[in-house]
Amino acid sequence: MAAVGATATILAIAAALAWPMLASWLALAMSVPALAMAYLALVKARMLEFCPEVLGGDVILPRNQRPQDGVRLLLPLQFSNAGYADGVVEWIAVRVTVDGRTDASLLLGPVAEVDMQRFIQAKRQLEENTIEPFTRFVLEGRRSLAKFVLFDHAEKRRRGEPLLLRPGRYRFELFIKATHSRQPKLERTFEHVIEQKHLEDYCAGASVYLINYDISLHGVRRSLAGAEWLPRARSD
Repeated sequence: MAAVGATATILAIAAALAWPMLASWLALAMSVPALAMAYLALVKARMLEFCPEVLGGDVILPRNQRPQDGVRLLLPLQFSNAGYADGVVEWIAVRVTVDGRTDASLLLGPVAEVDMQRFIQAKRQLEENTIEPFTRFVLEGRRSLAKFVLFDHAEKRRRGEPLLLRPGRYRFELFIKATHSRQPKLERTFEHVIEQKHLEDYCAGASVYLINYDISLHGVRRSLAGAEWLPRARSD
């Protein structure tokens, strides 16, 4: 095979020198398999990688039975791994910015995972349906996983300013840190408008749902099969 390859190479070079026009065709013919091999190498490398992704966009303000706990956010999140290798999701966080005031942005960290079935059965209030603390978890290759994560002020223990609700446009930036990267990565950015009616419902002890209808959380919907997910529309 080596001899045949060497002979073919010598003949190709000789033909290229004899007929310059043939050189361009040979270059094109050799570039096509090279491109195909590069593509196959890229696909193979991706198959062996851990490629986590996070899909989210809905925000729930759960009923606040204890005002001293402050405002906390409940986010339904769908984690998926596009690669074939297993990996670990080490850390997630949400940065909240109100009305574009980046100087007053707050970083919220995960404090618990919520059993959504029991949360709905408990009339949408946080009782004995949280798993604390929220810890890292394994995400297997080519698998998806739905989680309902409760976020609180990451710097509360450092006497940072709590999250205070007021009417305005809220931007949520979702970060993830996994074993495939050294630094946290911004995965999703979405916005919601909180109106005065939302604040009145929240202060009256009701859970407030901010739904992003542009995003479909299939894994979340499947995990809640048979349970009520969204509040039912009021009939006149």
